Amino acid sequence: MGKTQKSNWAGGKAIVVCLAVFAVLTACEKNSGIKVYRVSKASLEESAPQQQDSMPTNTAAPRMPTGLAPVAETAVTTPPNWEPQPLSQMRQASFLVKGDNGAVADISFVSLGSAAGNVLENVNRWLGQLGQAPITEQKLGEITQRLRTSLGDVTIVDLAGLPDNADPARDGRIIAATVTTADSTLFFKMRGNAELAEAQKGDFIKWVAAVCNAQTQTGPPQMAAAPPQAVNAPQIKWKKPEGWTEVPPSTMRYASFSAPSEEGGKIDISIVTFPGDGGSDADNVNRWRGQIGLAPIDANTVTSQIAPLKTEDTTFSTTDIASDKTRTIAAWTRRDGRVWFFKATGPNTAVGKEKSNFVKFIESVRF
Repeated sequence: MGKTQKSNWAGGKAIVVCLAVFAVLTACEKNSGIKVYRVSKASLEESAPQQQDSMPTNTAAPRMPTGLAPVAETAVTTPPNWEPQPLSQMRQASFLVKGDNGAVADISFVSLGSAAGNVLENVNRWLGQLGQAPITEQKLGEITQRLRTSLGDVTIVDLAGLPDNADPARDGRIIAATVTTADSTLFFKMRGNAELAEAQKGDFIKWVAAVCNAQTQTGPPQMAAAPPQAVNAPQIKWKKPEGWTEVPPSTMRYASFSAPSEEGGKIDISIVTFPGDGGSDADNVNRWRGQIGLAPIDANTVTSQIAPLKTEDTTFSTTDIASDKTRTIAAWTRRDGRVWFFKATGPNTAVGKEKSNFVKFIESVRF
């Protein structure tokens, strides 16, 4: 992986987002069956960065959320490398972040009426934008996360895929967040180069939380089932290989490390844990493949590329995937009602040289 521009949250620029007091969140109605939806052709918000000024024909005009009473403007800090862009008819906030080798990611904030808030339909629309097939309600429950804010629980999804003839420097990943109140639905979306989106993911989620918390400032955001803030996430131990540098964990990560690369740049090593089984192996491997610009493969092929790694505490599943320039090695295990993902991504040659250290690191993990 090329050196990606990391953001510095503390030194960010201020943008002004005018919010009003929201009504109490309506209770979510659970569907009793599994349904498959087709991707809607009429988008509820902009379908791609180049279409940001188009107005959908099936929704009310966009507006900032209304509430019980108007409030003063609130400054929300953004990372310094997020370049403000002109606002469109649809957007209340718009940014562009740039990485190496022409990589870019487009970040937007849109407010629509509460009728726009069907999460599954929106996720399937975003999957369609990435050239991926729609998913079911059951699958949606496996891939979503919840971000607790003073506004209510925000739903977050991380989707990967590269449409036909798309430029991987500008596309390949969508990280989106949405929350619906009695009268409004907020959409936060980052779409762009897969590696750059991964690097910006932590700051993106912090920004989403900051906007939602801006009214009441009830405290720092917490990701339900996201380490290290997760209430039920157990502590684990490991032996860090020589040469690895520990990096402060983001909202999404239990722990992070970096390792140097002789070719320049660094190898990114992450530990992530969620309650439940974390989705199927095929879905996870194909998501990682999409992050390095590879097309998805069928479940049988995925299975053939997974090898077991037995340790003193458990047995990990492992895989090693590579594109022309980037390589990802991953190990994961499911135990005590949680799934643990360990992953290293970076330049092909560098990851190959670091693989033995990664394996030793996995073998040292104690639950």
